[in-house]
Amino acid sequence: MPKNSKNQYWSGLSTVIRDGEKLKTANYEYTVLSLLNDGASLVYKARRSDNKTIFLKQFKEPTKTNRKRWKDFIKFQHSVLKTLLKLPTSIVEKNYEYFEYKDVHFHAKSFEEGCDLNEFIYTKKADFKTRLHIAKVAMGILKLVHQKGVVHSDLKPQQFFVVDNKKVSIGFSIKLIDFDHCVIPELNLYRPAGTDGWKSPEHIKNGNVGFHSDVFSMGQIIYTLLTGGRQPYKDAINNDTYNEDIFTKKGYVSLNILFKGKLPSEISDIIDQMLNPDPAERPTMQEVHSIFVGKPKSGSTAVTSKSKTSASTSNSYPVAPKGSVIIHANGRYHVVTQTETITRDLVKANFGNHSEIYSKQFNLFKDNNGDWFIKGLPVPGSAKDSSGKVHKFYRTLYNGEDVTNRFHKLSATGLVKVGNTPFEIKVNS
Repeated sequence: MPKNSKNQYWSGLSTVIRDGEKLKTANYEYTVLSLLNDGASLVYKARRSDNKTIFLKQFKEPTKTNRKRWKDFIKFQHSVLKTLLKLPTSIVEKNYEYFEYKDVHFHAKSFEEGCDLNEFIYTKKADFKTRLHIAKVAMGILKLVHQKGVVHSDLKPQQFFVVDNKKVSIGFSIKLIDFDHCVIPELNLYRPAGTDGWKSPEHIKNGNVGFHSDVFSMGQIIYTLLTGGRQPYKDAINNDTYNEDIFTKKGYVSLNILFKGKLPSEISDIIDQMLNPDPAERPTMQEVHSIFVGKPKSGSTAVTSKSKTSASTSNSYPVAPKGSVIIHANGRYHVVTQTETITRDLVKANFGNHSEIYSKQFNLFKDNNGDWFIKGLPVPGSAKDSSGKVHKFYRTLYNGEDVTNRFHKLSATGLVKVGNTPFEIKVNS
């Protein structure tokens, strides 16, 4: 520890904070112990004034010289923190506080002992049973994060941390970390990122990065995990053709082929669907997780083609939180846990059958007593898109009744119909 920095506060003049220098917030004082990483941001091991070891992250950009960019960045970061604090710390890193010191933005987070999933895959050489267990846990975490309305947007094995935990039978637990570039659609917070080799097609096209994008990246992670380190597009990455090949699945080999039919077909099929170039054809994380935690049998097919399964014939529902509503259509489903507007974009992303759905079609409303209601929103008879094509739209019918501009209480099960597009609605009481 340099003598001239001992017990001194960081002046802000140097980019890197030296060992022993301190920072002070309204709540705590932090003493930097060591620099862990110097990349897009600076990461330190620090000690807080209550003697707790802290993972301290220092952002290099933006600086306060760009007032508008700085203001927008700080607003985004603190809005994200409010949402992250609602997530259980058993599945995500604990975020203590975000603060500014010497016109620089910092994150103070829990310091976890362990290794990331990338290191685990390539150095631990775990057996298949262990890898499958990790896959189930990781998908369960992402499912819960999605249910809270958060898109991670930068998923890769390095973002899952394997933490020693003797309280669980397998000896460790998993946490999802680094939400710096997450997307929260409900709050209109949109700062997506992505890492080469793990990006979704939407990342590459600079398109609408959302829950479906996380599903694609997660599909790659699970594929790599189950194969013990083989990425689905490893050759494309080596040949620098990844950004083209994932749109056609060039070079992609299904797990069913790699495992020579010994892997349950449900698992192989659902991962194939997760890596579909079309986001509308990908399953939700709820659907993926339900396949993995079920009891699939080799040779059976629980996940069918999206184009061949209709809502009216489906009678299988996923595991969902008590008091939620499950929308089932086109062989897929969407779980609603709080008041939500069903939009054209939501239907497109989750079900694909969106041609008759208006930009805002109907509301599902939960009152203070926990009862659910549906209210159809007013829609035009038709409208032109940007290319001049005319689309017809229809009022929302619930069990045959027009519910436009009026609340109708949901029964245990019911059918919403918009034109010729049906949706099964089930209240999970």
